[in-house]
Amino acid sequence: MSLAGERVGRELPRQWDRLERLVSETAEGIGYWRRRALEAEDEVARLREALEEVASAAQPLPGDPRAEVRRVRAENAALQSRLAEARARVQSVLKRLVALGIEP
Repeated sequence: MSLAGERVGRELPRQWDRLERLVSETAEGIGYWRRRALEAEDEVARLREALEEVASAAQPLPGDPRAEVRRVRAENAALQSRLAEARARVQSVLKRLVALGIEP
């Protein structure tokens, strides 16, 4: 007789219910964060396209280096801001994964 056949008649320990619940909650959490990550990637792509449109529309006239410097500095500031936001989001996701007991 197999071990599986022997276990059918016995009740599982109480810890198994807790383990099943934790696995279920973890799976739901991973699904949620995966959806959020995909949405964030879509948003990044959309914002990148918008930024490129703005940058291409704001091309200075040739011979005006100060306008070009201002444009590049503004673009750099916008990109640094978005990079800081992305870092904060990644740190938040990593903290939540650790809290769920998942190694990043």
